[in-house]
Amino acid sequence: MPPIRQALYDFARRYLFADAAPLSAPERRRSTLAALLGVTIFEGVLFVLPVAPEARRLLAPLGATSVILFVLPHSPLAQPWSVAGGLLLPALVGFACGRWLPDAWLAVGVAVAVSVWLMARLRCIHPPGGAMAVVMAGAAAQGLDATTSLGAAACNVAAMLMAATAVNNLIPGRRYPLCSPPAAAPRPARSSPAGIRQPDIAAALEEIDAYLDVSEDDLTQVFQRAARHAFHRHVLLTCGDVMAPAPVCAEFATELNAAWRLMNRHNLAMLPVLDRSRRVIGLLRLEDFLRHVEPDSARGIGDNVRRLLRPTPGPNAAKPEVAGQIMLTPGLGLRCVRTADGIAVAADLLGAGGQAGVPVVDEDGRLAGLLTPAAMTAVLLQHEALDYVRGDVGIARPEV
Repeated sequence: MPPIRQALYDFARRYLFADAAPLSAPERRRSTLAALLGVTIFEGVLFVLPVAPEARRLLAPLGATSVILFVLPHSPLAQPWSVAGGLLLPALVGFACGRWLPDAWLAVGVAVAVSVWLMARLRCIHPPGGAMAVVMAGAAAQGLDATTSLGAAACNVAAMLMAATAVNNLIPGRRYPLCSPPAAAPRPARSSPAGIRQPDIAAALEEIDAYLDVSEDDLTQVFQRAARHAFHRHVLLTCGDVMAPAPVCAEFATELNAAWRLMNRHNLAMLPVLDRSRRVIGLLRLEDFLRHVEPDSARGIGDNVRRLLRPTPGPNAAKPEVAGQIMLTPGLGLRCVRTADGIAVAADLLGAGGQAGVPVVDEDGRLAGLLTPAAMTAVLLQHEALDYVRGDVGIARPEV
């Protein structure tokens, strides 16, 4: 590349283009479809609302709002209070400035400045609010009625929020408003792979002391994903490298007493349950036994456990009898990893809780071994020790 062309390219990369990830092709299609449906619904709502025809097109800033609502629905700028407060407050300020200040240039400048202060103070920053202040200042200067102008602003904002809520929640992977709980039961908050918690993220944002167009939840998720990728990059071990073989297994029809004896004899906290092809169909843990022990104040815990393990004579039983009736299954959250997966995959499953261990399967889906928290901790400690030794003796670690 010629020097002048290279210099122009470097200048553009440094000063003109934002260092932001581009939208993927599927996300571009989703955003385009959302904008089409959302603005169509928005126009339909305005058609049935009692808004004067001359005021319906008064609010050009809603075009910019539609881009934020349907392309960046998870942005803090797109949330309901940001949209409502960030448009209605500048509309009120702009109309007042246009009505009371004699010079148009002064009315516009003061309207935008006061609107920015109010949006920042009330935490409802919405960029089209500046345009709304300018438009309303011009409307007041032209002598338009305050009720018509501000009523039109309120109707437009309400219609846009209704359209955004309807459309964004229909598109897979989107949720609007962002503060609403997800459809699935929320998991308890846990720290990231590096021990970062929500208060740490909040403290870092306060130290930056600048508005970032990203929520704390999204920022935490980005950090967690980045830490996971770094873990994959630096720790090149696979689950097959660190798993422990699992020679002791159970079947669906293994009696509870027999499964208990196997776990006790081999000092196991869990027992994989396999089908006849040695594919994992469940995981039997100590807590699965205790979950089916009925409390009885007249008897000790040992008696209650023995009553669970004792086979029931006859064809009918009022309690579980075999391992398959109490085991953790894929339908209840059991997850397996493959021998070729990096150990970060297993670390995520163990860190999420719910599994005392992770079954490791081969390419054919058959059981190859088990990964436990103790084994994972040993591997990580060994890795940290090797890093310390490399740094202490001056061995340069190769980039992966």
